[in-house]
Amino acid sequence: MRPGRHPREQRASRLRLWAAVSLCAWAVVIAPDAAAEDAFAGEFLTLGVGGRGLAMGSAQAAIASDATAAYWNPAGLGQLSRPDAMFMHATLHGLDSYDYVNYAKPIGDGVWSASWLRVGVDDIPVTTVPDRSVPVSSTNRPTLRSTASFAQNAAVLGWGTRAAGGDRGDLFVGLAGKFLFVTAPQSTNAFGFGADVGALGTWRLGDSGQLRVGANLQDFTRTKLFWNTVPAAGVPSQRDIILPNVKVGLALAHDVGPGDSTVTLTADTDTKYDFEMHYGAEWDLARTLAVRVGMLERKSDADTLRDVTAGAGFRLGFTGGQSFTVDYAFVGGDIGASHRVSLGLRM
Repeated sequence: MRPGRHPREQRASRLRLWAAVSLCAWAVVIAPDAAAEDAFAGEFLTLGVGGRGLAMGSAQAAIASDATAAYWNPAGLGQLSRPDAMFMHATLHGLDSYDYVNYAKPIGDGVWSASWLRVGVDDIPVTTVPDRSVPVSSTNRPTLRSTASFAQNAAVLGWGTRAAGGDRGDLFVGLAGKFLFVTAPQSTNAFGFGADVGALGTWRLGDSGQLRVGANLQDFTRTKLFWNTVPAAGVPSQRDIILPNVKVGLALAHDVGPGDSTVTLTADTDTKYDFEMHYGAEWDLARTLAVRVGMLERKSDADTLRDVTAGAGFRLGFTGGQSFTVDYAFVGGDIGASHRVSLGLRM
C-alpha cells in the first residue's frame, strides 16, 4: 500500500475503475454497426508496433509489458516500475515510411505514456502540362510542378495501473485516448478522436509458471474521421467510422533451465475481422537473447491466408536496473515481406 492511501480509499478507487471499464464494454455491445464502407477505416492503426510483438504474430494483448503496451493493451502499462521508451522506423514494401515512438513513466498510482505513430508516402510527384485542353504528346509533355505527401498520424495518451493483486496474481486496467490526423494532397485532411480500454489478469502457476489473460476494447467510442472536403448539395459531410474491435489474448509463460530463461506461448483474436487469429512463441535466454516465431491467420473470400513472422531480440542490462534492447521482426505477407527493427530503453 502506498503511504497516505487508506485501504477503503483504494477499494473505492478500484470500484470506480471497474465501473468505467464496464460502461465501456457496454458501449461496445449496444453500439449499432457502422456502414460497410467503413470496415477498413483507420487501417494504418492495425500495422503493429515493436519488433517483439511483430515477430510473435502480433499476439501481444496478454504479454505486452513495456512502452508498446499503450498500443497492444493499455492495461499492460501498469506493470512498468521504471520509465521506458521505444522507437521504430521501417519502410513498408518500398513505399510507405512507418515511424513509431513512445515514452512511458510511472507517475503516482499509475503509469502514463505518450506515443506518436505515422505512416506516410512522401515526395509524391505532382505534374502539369503546358496545355491542359489537349492530350499529352511530344509537344505537350508533363513537367514536375511540386511534390506532395499522404500521411496518417496518431497521437496517443495512455494510462495503466494495478487495480488489485495478491500472492497468486494481479489485475491491471488501462485507458488510451488517441487523436488521429490525416493529410493528403491538395490541402485535403481529416481528424478524429477515439479511445481504447483494456484489462489484464496474471496468475502464478507454481514456482515457475504464469497464466496471463488480456482484453483490449479498441475504438469503443466508434472513432470518427471528419474530412474537410466540400460535399455536394444535400449530401452530408464526408466521414469515416472506425469499427470497434475486441482484442482478446491468452498466454502461458514458464521458466526453463538455469540462467533465468523463459518460454512463452501466446494467442490473440480480433473480432473486427471475423476473428482473425494471431499466434506467437518466444524463448528468452537468460534475459539477454530472445528467439521468436509467429503466425497471422486471416480469412479472405475464398481461403484462409497465413502469414509467417519471425525475429530475435538482444537485451543489454546494467547493474542499476537500466537496459537497452534491439528487436528485429520479419513479417510475411501476400504482397511482400517487410523487416522491422525497434530500439528500447528502460531507464
